[in-house]
Amino acid sequence: MEPADLGADRTIESLKCRSSRPPDYRLEAELLALLASALADRPECMPQELCDLLVGSDLAHSAGVSVVAESDGAREFHEIALAGTWRRMRGAPSLDTQSCDRAIVQDRPLLLEQPGPHYSEGEDGAWVHQALLIPFHHDAQPVGIVWLLSHDERRAFDNEDLRLMDSLSRFASAAHRLDAISREERRHSFAQAARQSMERQRVLVAELQHRVRNMLSIVRYVFSRTVETSANIEEASMHFKGRLDALARTQVIVAQSPSGLVDLEVMIRDELLGVGQGDCATLIIDGPPVQIDTVAAENIGLAIHELTMNAIKFGALRVPGATLDIRWSVEMDKRARPILNLSWIETGVPIVPVVGQRDGFGKELIEKALPYRLGAETRLDIHGGGVRCFISTPIETRGTAAAMEAPDA
Repeated sequence: MEPADLGADRTIESLKCRSSRPPDYRLEAELLALLASALADRPECMPQELCDLLVGSDLAHSAGVSVVAESDGAREFHEIALAGTWRRMRGAPSLDTQSCDRAIVQDRPLLLEQPGPHYSEGEDGAWVHQALLIPFHHDAQPVGIVWLLSHDERRAFDNEDLRLMDSLSRFASAAHRLDAISREERRHSFAQAARQSMERQRVLVAELQHRVRNMLSIVRYVFSRTVETSANIEEASMHFKGRLDALARTQVIVAQSPSGLVDLEVMIRDELLGVGQGDCATLIIDGPPVQIDTVAAENIGLAIHELTMNAIKFGALRVPGATLDIRWSVEMDKRARPILNLSWIETGVPIVPVVGQRDGFGKELIEKALPYRLGAETRLDIHGGGVRCFISTPIETRGTAAAMEAPDA
């Protein structure tokens, strides 16, 4: 479909020679107020609001807003709003590019006339009697056209139309500026979000890689020492499975925590519940809320597992009437670092063999691995009443990447 050829333009000064209706300041004020409201509430809809108001106020039979777009060095015009007769036509026509281009190049309003009808797709048509083209600007440059059409001789544009449109078209300029700012802000926001996402991904990948290496190191250490301290393959398999389960429980808690930290009490209770030991009168678990990082949780969790299994086989969780008291507190050391003090005290146990008799993994873990990996101070006492274990370790914030690797077997 060829665009409407609206003919040669007349100089806008010809409007001054026509009789003009008196200024309608009340209508102008009403339209300005409505456009100001639209610009404030929904600037992206303001061009359409302008066209609807022009047609609704009988200032034009059809109205539209077209903006300039550069393509291969040539200007193209795209309608962003349309109202009135042309909008109701099937395959509504567009204003011809040449007319819009003349208004943009000359940067002044143009009055054009069309002597005959223009047909859209189908059989319906619309006679274009006159067209008034008003450029609007962005940074003092014409960037688009507000255009008004009359479709019969009863509506002839005059100097009052020119005055009104000079006022109203400024809202098209404002909407275009806001839209440009919004697009730039969206591009900046998307670019910034993409950069932040890539950085988060980089950090997460690095964190994951280190955690995997750290976990493999722990598993290798656990497996090696379990095999060395077990009497046969069945015993090694049982102990290794129990220790892997303890590590897995810690990882579940980490995965469920948005901060990636582990609640100490939750970890201790999960370990005891994992072996069927819940709350009872002879089990005391007490301490303030404390969260520890993944590396501390993995190692302290393994120590709690070893102490728990020993208590089930030989200690307070096996002997009726015996008591297990698990407590912790946090204090500051001379370097102003928070220090976790954790104690495991069994009482009422008549005979206590060496921790893990043939299995020295628990003793080695508490007395050697925890000091090596966490910088902890530990003490494991075995006496006639039960096991006493004390762990004192810094819990200052530190990333997994800074954690020390497990000692090789």
